[in-house]
Amino acid sequence: MLRSLAELWKYRELAVILVSKELKLRYRRSILGFAWTMLNPLLTMIILSTVFSHVMRVQIDKFPVFVLSALLPWNFFAQSISGGALSIIHNESLLRNVRVPRAIFPLALVSSHLVNLLLAIIPLLLVMLVLGAEIRPAVLLLPFFLVTLWMFAAGIALALSAWTVFFRDIAQIVEVGLMALFYLTPILYPLSLLPERYVPLFLLNPLIYEVLPFRTIFYEGQVPSWEFCAASLAAGIVSFLVGLALFRRRESLFLQYLS
Repeated sequence: MLRSLAELWKYRELAVILVSKELKLRYRRSILGFAWTMLNPLLTMIILSTVFSHVMRVQIDKFPVFVLSALLPWNFFAQSISGGALSIIHNESLLRNVRVPRAIFPLALVSSHLVNLLLAIIPLLLVMLVLGAEIRPAVLLLPFFLVTLWMFAAGIALALSAWTVFFRDIAQIVEVGLMALFYLTPILYPLSLLPERYVPLFLLNPLIYEVLPFRTIFYEGQVPSWEFCAASLAAGIVSFLVGLALFRRRESLFLQYLS
C-alpha cells in the first residue's frame, strides 16, 4: 500500500496534466466553457427552488442556499463515481502504450471534478450574499471536508474502475444506484424532517457525513460536530485505502480484458 502511494506521488506531475486534459475535453467546443461549472448548479437551484418553494410550498428559510450547499458536494460525488467507473476503459490506449501507475487515471478524473466543485462554490457564495446569508468563520473548515470528500469519492471510483473492466454492466448499475442514493441522502430535505425511528437507518449512509458538513458550514454557519468531523475523516480514509487495495488486486489483469 505504501509503495502504491509513493508511486502515485512520483507521478504527481502527470496527474496534473491528466486533470488539465479532463477539464479541457469536458468543455471542448462549448461556447461558455468553464462558465457551465457555475451556471449548471445555479440553473438546477432555480428549478428546485421553484418546484419546492412555490409549487410544493416547502417552508425552509433561504431554500436556495439550503439546497445548493448540499447539492454541490453531491454533484461532485455523483460525477466522480459515474465517470470514475469508466476511467480505465476510456484510457485503454494510454494503458497499453505508457507505463504509469494505472490508479492515476481514476484519481485524476476525481481531482478534475474537485476543481469543478471549487469553481461551483463561487455562485453559492454569491447566492448567499444576495439572500443575506452570512459567510461565517466556519468556512475555514472547508478544506478539511473537501479532502475527506475527495478521499471518499476517490476510493469508490478506484474500486468501480477496476471492476468495470471485467463487468461492463457496473456502469449502468452505478447510474441507477446514484439515483436511489440521491433520495436517501438529505439533499432536498432536512434530516429533521424524517420520522425519528428512521433517522438511525439514514445515518448508516456514509455519504451523509461527507455532504451535510457543507450545509452546516454554508447554510447554518456553524462548525460541524466533532462526531461528524470524525465520521467524515474515517469514511474518507477507509474508502480510499479499501478502494486502492481492491484496485491493486485486479490491475494486473486489465490488459487481458480490455479490447
